[in-house]
Formats: sequence, structure tokens, C-alpha cells
Amino acid sequence: MNLAARRLFVFFFSLAILASCEDPTDIGIELQDENQIGTDYTDTITINTGTVLLNDSIVSYKVSPVLVGAYADPVLGSIKASAFTEVSLGGTNVKFGDNPVADSLVLTLDYNAIYGDRTKPLTVNVHRLTEGFDEKSSYFTNSSLAYEATPLGSATVMPKLYEKAKTFEDSTAARNLVKVRISADFMNQLVAQSGQAPLATQQAFTNFLRGLAIVPVNEPASALALNMTSDSTKLVLHYRNGADKKKHTFGLARTSSIDYFTRIEADRTGSAVAELNEKGDFVPSSQTGGESYVQSNTQLLTKLTFPYLQQFKEASGNIIINRAQLIVPVKPSTSSNIAPPPQLVAYQTNNSNMILRSRSGAPLAVQQNRVGAVESTAFPSALIYDPKRSHYTLDMTAHFQAMVLGQKPNQGLLLAPASVVAASSGALQIVQDTRPYRAILSNTEANQVKLVLYYSKLN
Repeated sequence: MNLAARRLFVFFFSLAILASCEDPTDIGIELQDENQIGTDYTDTITINTGTVLLNDSIVSYKVSPVLVGAYADPVLGSIKASAFTEVSLGGTNVKFGDNPVADSLVLTLDYNAIYGDRTKPLTVNVHRLTEGFDEKSSYFTNSSLAYEATPLGSATVMPKLYEKAKTFEDSTAARNLVKVRISADFMNQLVAQSGQAPLATQQAFTNFLRGLAIVPVNEPASALALNMTSDSTKLVLHYRNGADKKKHTFGLARTSSIDYFTRIEADRTGSAVAELNEKGDFVPSSQTGGESYVQSNTQLLTKLTFPYLQQFKEASGNIIINRAQLIVPVKPSTSSNIAPPPQLVAYQTNNSNMILRSRSGAPLAVQQNRVGAVESTAFPSALIYDPKRSHYTLDMTAHFQAMVLGQKPNQGLLLAPASVVAASSGALQIVQDTRPYRAILSNTEANQVKLVLYYSKLN
């Protein structure tokens, strides 16, 4: 067997190892003695990094969790999250009796996570929408709907997490709830519609009450992850008919026809990336102390580029990539309440810092090392965060081989918070992660982004 044939055998043997290893961080350990198997090794390929303001909008229409609140990121500024939602009628031809007398109207919001400073109170206002949802539109983290200036109600809470009640009827168990008492004026307006056209159908009710805006009003403290489909997230009217005490529940997103979304506003004034204002703007990490940033919901992504790949190809000649593992260090957070995303996805990009897409519109991400997968969108790979080692890792062997061969563009990769999950078709799909995570990625001399590369020369 000649040298080229032996090295080709090594390449396919290495692919078999890649396919069989369960932990991608352990791949290639046995390859480190290059004299035994005829491979070369390097981890000195230059990788430049920086922060990008994403060109694309982030969909938040019916995306969970819905966020409400405001919190301060000590590195990237403050974040404000507001929720916009329709309200379910909770029936048809709703009537509260012949002579109903309203006692109270209370909006309760179930939440299951807290982000930010739990030691400070959170105040939210509930406003009546003056602009309804458009069934022909989608809604993004930068979308908004108009609402009345005067709130229908307000509440201040000190966020805490309790053990959930086992059943809705278990009133002895504490729940994570924000309770907002709605004004008597609106409550009486609502009761006055009893048996009338506005309470006949959902569409008529939506014409009467276009929806609610739930908006934080205090200084940055914390944001809550609302569970919109919980049976505890609802608007409840308590009323009397004579001596009888009754109630009617207006639901929120427990009905699939109800629309909702989260609006995110970021104030980066005074931060290292304050100049990122227009979509596609880029700040190199050389201007931010070797740091770049990834932040959920605010369109801040990290861009990686390989500026000297052509020189590496010319110096190495014809090569086969046995293993290419990307290692991205994470700087420890200055806030224990703001964690790095559990996963990132590496999207292909261009010089305008846009996510490249297939002809069908699917985003082009680095794919898993499967036969034929490098040219597909069906098997995206994820960068997995290792909290013990404080870094992300990505096995990008097939993708880097395609870059070396000129089959993939060398215009950079965008690292974005997202999860890779199984689809019903058996393929994999990318799901945007809307939880308010943030990661500071390090690319300094002492803590560099690296590509651990094993390769074989064919001539």
C-alpha cells in the first residue's frame, strides 16, 4: 500500500472513530502520536472573533417562555422585556346572570424562572391594547403593539420560586404568581357586556378587548419567564347575582387561537459594544479586550473567521482532515444570575454578517459528521457548553474539510444561542433559545479560541 493510500485509509478509519465516540471532547485522543499513524497536528490556525448585531429579526410569536421584566447585565447594559397577548373569552354567548354585580377582576401570571437580581422588587403595569394582532403578520423581539397610556392595573412582587402545586385545586401549595388587580372602571365595562354581542364569540370579544400589554416600569431588577399555557395564567372575574358568588375565567394562551409574543429592548449605552446600532454592524474583539459576546433575544452574536486558511492550504498541500474540533473559551460571568447558553449553533455567514440560507430558506449551519450531511440542513451540530472546563466545543471535521476543498465559503461563522432537537421526521432541527442567557467568549493570548486539527498529507 503506497503512502497516499495508507493516509486515505487513516482518514476513513478516523471517521469511523468519530461516528462511534459518545463524547466529542474525547475524539482523537488516540491520534496524538502522529508518528504512529502518519498524521500532522496543529492548534495554531488563527481565528479572529468579534461581535455582530444580527441582520435577521428573531421570531417571538408564540415562542415560550414569554418574558416580562427588566434586568441589568453588568457587561452589556440593561434589558427590558414586555409581553403582548390576546385574551380568550372562555366560552360563547357569555352571560353573568340578570343583575350581576362585579366584585373583582384579577390577572394572574404564572412564572417558572427568574433572571437577574432576586433581591429587588419587580413592578409591572397591565395596559389595554389599542392595536390588535394582525393574522397576516408575524411578530419578532423588536415588534410592538400600541396600548393605552393609563394602565388597567399594576402589581409589585418580590420574585420567588416555590414548589409547584400538584393540582390546580391544591390551594395549600404556593404558586409562582404575579397578581394584578384590574381597575373597577374596566371591570364594570366588562360586566356591562353580559349577554351582549361583545361576549357572543371570540372574534367579537377580541374586537372589544384587543389584548393586553404587560410592561415593567421599575429600574432594572429581574425578568420572569411566564408560563402562558398554565391553568394559573388567566383573567378571572368574581361577581355576584343576589347572594350567589360566582366567577368567570378568561383564559390566555391555553387556547391555541390566542396570539402572544415578547418584545425585547436592549440599552447598550456605555458598554463595550455600544456602537452596534445598525443591523450587520461588527465590533472586533481586538477593540473589546479580546472578548466577544452572545446574548439571547438581543441579536448579539459572535463571529469567527479564519483569515489565513488559504495560506494554510498552500503550506500544507493536498490534505485530508482527520479531526477538527473547535474550542471556544468562556469568561466566567460577573453575575451568577446570567448564565451562558447551554448550546450554540454555528451558522454560515458572509461579509454582510447575514445568516446564509438554502434555496428553501433554511439556515445553513455546521452539520454533523454524517455521510452526505455537510451539504444538507437536516443534521445541524451544536456547540455544547462544558461548565467544568468553561468552554464550548464543536466537532466540525466534515465542514472544515469542505472549507479546505473550497466546497464551503470561508466567510466566517456566527455563533448563536439555540438548541438542536429531534424532529418528527427523524432529522434534527434548530430551535431558538429565548431564555435570557449571555456568554462572554474569550480570544486572548492566554485563553484563545482554537481549532484542534489533525490532518494527513496526500503528497
